[in-house]
Amino acid sequence: MYIRPMTRADTPEVAAITTAMLADDEIFRWLSPGQDKYPDDLRRWHVIRIRSRIAQAGSHGFVMATEESDPEWSGREEVTGLAFFIRRGDDEAARKWQRSSLLRKIDCHLLSWEQWYEEHFLDRAQDTKRMEIYMDKLPTDLYNLLGPRWHVGLLGVSPKYQRRGIGGRLLQYGLKFATEEDLPVTLEASAKGHNLYLRSGFKIIADAEIVDGLRSAAMVWEPEGSRGRWLRDVGDQRAEIVTKY
Repeated sequence: MYIRPMTRADTPEVAAITTAMLADDEIFRWLSPGQDKYPDDLRRWHVIRIRSRIAQAGSHGFVMATEESDPEWSGREEVTGLAFFIRRGDDEAARKWQRSSLLRKIDCHLLSWEQWYEEHFLDRAQDTKRMEIYMDKLPTDLYNLLGPRWHVGLLGVSPKYQRRGIGGRLLQYGLKFATEEDLPVTLEASAKGHNLYLRSGFKIIADAEIVDGLRSAAMVWEPEGSRGRWLRDVGDQRAEIVTKY
């Protein structure tokens, strides 16, 4: 298997993987109480979200895909995992990542309207009020203290290819962007995703209780040569931000 940039042609496969991998995620099930009753609505929403992520300025999507030398080769390339890393900040390097062609800007604008209409009038799978609660509870304001950074917008593996190290390989591939720029990486993770990120050196900087018994964690990773520049380790795989940008 190899890693390559994500293209618009990958949207159907990537959306299908995203739908399947989030089906049992405790936070996503709470956000989408109607997903079992309205599966087509959920799939349609994922397609729009993936298209929007691909078009988003500063967003870098990539996939793991099969190749002919793989035992799993079926005669055609198959996407087995995906990731989106997003460059945040207003520094010159960020602006280079965030530059978009006119066509991409138009596409992004049209998709924003399509997504708004979908969420407010067509999507019966998700609960918009719950989404507002979720976004309000996330301690993402802390990220502003870090300054320029990379953010893991989405990372997932096809259920068919779980436990083969694909998630770890995709994560390490994305972390190279941050290492090259000597920048931290941020993300939010439900309890299900903690282990992968903690094993890769991420630290929990804050917990958020969305509702009773449902928690999400804000996490930060520092490049090996700059550990301690943004975070102070407080034990138990947790840290606090020490640098105010």
